[in-house]
Amino acid sequence: MPKRNVNRAYKRGEAHRDARLFIIVTEGEREDKYFGWFDRKNQRIRVQLVPRQEQASAPKHFLNRLHQFLDTEGIDPQIGDNVWFVLDVDKWTRESIEALIIACEQNNQWHIAISNPCFEVWLNLHHGPLPNGDLDCNALKTMLNARHRGGFHPDTICPLLDDAIRYAQEADTHPEQMFPGRMQTKVHSLAVAMSAVLGQNWR
Repeated sequence: MPKRNVNRAYKRGEAHRDARLFIIVTEGEREDKYFGWFDRKNQRIRVQLVPRQEQASAPKHFLNRLHQFLDTEGIDPQIGDNVWFVLDVDKWTRESIEALIIACEQNNQWHIAISNPCFEVWLNLHHGPLPNGDLDCNALKTMLNARHRGGFHPDTICPLLDDAIRYAQEADTHPEQMFPGRMQTKVHSLAVAMSAVLGQNWR
């Protein structure tokens, strides 16, 4: 795929913008609800979720979705705007994700945050470390519902961001790698970047 110029100025909003923009490409509604909760929590942060296309949630579609978004929305790397791909490995092979990893290695403003096997690893870590053993996604969803009366809701989970970061970092056996081990997640990398922008008084 030929390189495209994505480092164009931000096209929407004020003529001068101080807020840091996080452009996030996900594969599911739960991820969108989670990260969308942080949009405009204070004047320092903006979160833009790249629209999903029906029947186009596979990693191979992520780059096309991002390029279509940037063609209309734009990005300003000079004030720290950045792109994050957030995805799981429960349905996709490591080989199918490799193109995204390579794209992130070639662009300083692009990053990837993978959960193994699914995003519920990250959500559960808001409430403490995961138990020993290998759980599938259904078991992780059941655990999340048990920990949260009524199941997942951003208003109750997102304020626990600092706890999730700590537990995810403690569980990460290979922090230097983009691909997590089983029952691990790299979403804490995105969370750390967002937390640095949010500061202390956002909850």
